[in-house]
Amino acid sequence: MAKKMNYRQATLNDIDLLVFRRLQFIEAYEKSEDYECIKENCYTYFERALEQKTCDVILAEDDERCIGTGIIFYYDSVPSCSNPTGKNAYITSLFVEPDYRGRGIAKNIMKQLTKKAASRGYEIVMLNASDMGKPLYEKMGFTEIRGGMLLDMRKGVTYEF
Repeated sequence: MAKKMNYRQATLNDIDLLVFRRLQFIEAYEKSEDYECIKENCYTYFERALEQKTCDVILAEDDERCIGTGIIFYYDSVPSCSNPTGKNAYITSLFVEPDYRGRGIAKNIMKQLTKKAASRGYEIVMLNASDMGKPLYEKMGFTEIRGGMLLDMRKGVTYEF
């Protein structure tokens, strides 16, 4: 009998996996002249961001094998009419292994990431959408803006978690 898909938040113990997945996501290959620099900076980023809680990473696992990831990081900007708190969240590196696509895994990762943002008081969530991901994001309430997509959770977007 197949084991149920597991979703969990990444910890400092997952840094090797997080770096590997990020390098895979951005298509940084060992033959790239910047590979070692990017790899080292990814380690530094994840160590700092997980310790300081400036990002959350959700892992999707099938029988303890990571088959999907998503990252959300948090930052403050100058408050504005469109964002009175100045609190912003940005989703990146949403990736599901090709053999697992079409099963709702990306949607579940996205729900968990947006729930994390909402629990921290971040109402503005941004991302850049690939052609493959755009339909999912639109179904979740993201709208196109110049240079990406935006979800304004103040507009009553709710999910069942």
